[in-house]
Amino acid sequence: MKKIFVLMALALMVSVFFCGAAVAEEISPVSAGEAVTGLPSEPFSWEYLATIAGATMATMMIVQLLKLPLDKIWKIPTRIIVYIIALIIMELATQFTTGLTVNSAILNAFNAVIVALAAMGGYEVTLAKIEKKYKATDSNGL
Repeated sequence: MKKIFVLMALALMVSVFFCGAAVAEEISPVSAGEAVTGLPSEPFSWEYLATIAGATMATMMIVQLLKLPLDKIWKIPTRIIVYIIALIIMELATQFTTGLTVNSAILNAFNAVIVALAAMGGYEVTLAKIEKKYKATDSNGL
């Protein structure tokens, strides 16, 4: 029970960190009568997806959505899928924010490695241990 509580607390801290990174943008002071702008009005924006934190979160969510169907159709290693999705997200975000050049495309290929490793690490920290515990419990018949 204590392990589950620790895992849930860790998952909460990781999700708060990623959400905090999304709204940690510089906002100019608001004068009286002026509307507040600069706050994110949607979960993802191209500017947020162009960051390592945004691309990591999107990659982790998309891979979790596609992993089971792709494993049933093709036996592609999940690490390759994670890298390809991270690269696509980084390239699209760069195209829609600053414009894609050869230099930025090459740099995105390297940054996609960081995003893929962070997404795989985030999965191991938050979900893999819980899944292993449920599989062990199911095999014991409890």
